[in-house]
Amino acid sequence: MKVMLKSVSTSLFLYLLFTLGTACSLFAQGETATGQVSGQASAGAYDYTITLNNTSSSVSIGSFWYAWTPTIAPFFYLPSDPTSALAPVGWTASPVANSIQFTAGSGVSLAPGQSIQFQYVAGFSPAQLTGMAGYSYVYSGGIEADPGAFLNVVTTVPEPSSAALLLAGFLGLTFAGRWKLKKSAAAS
Repeated sequence: MKVMLKSVSTSLFLYLLFTLGTACSLFAQGETATGQVSGQASAGAYDYTITLNNTSSSVSIGSFWYAWTPTIAPFFYLPSDPTSALAPVGWTASPVANSIQFTAGSGVSLAPGQSIQFQYVAGFSPAQLTGMAGYSYVYSGGIEADPGAFLNVVTTVPEPSSAALLLAGFLGLTFAGRWKLKKSAAAS
């Protein structure tokens, strides 16, 4: 009886190792992507650009659901509904609650190693894109047509321009000089 249990537990252990190895191998062959979003103020709203990069070595991306995940509640992560969304030629953009679905038409999937840009307009600022706002999913086919893969679209904040930094420095020196002059005049 002991020999039979040992044989069953060894077989079970080897089966579990094989299953885990197969699952890891299959997962490694799926969709992988990175993304960045940046926003600029424009006429009382913000214009956003999302750059999606397909980092997979062999799988094309056929759809991208921005600010949404199938497994982490509450599912929709943008601070409010986008006003509008645009996709490149061959793709469609559909705002859905506090998220956006981008879907490729026939023959225009995002190939491995390639990048694509999407746009949307919203009333919230880039500073409000915190927490889970970037949680998103990519799929090789249509939205939820396959298990997909998670990615966190990172918000990039534009650097201040050199002219703005120079102006800030000039104003700081001007106010410091005036303060020093007032202090000297009061001491006299």
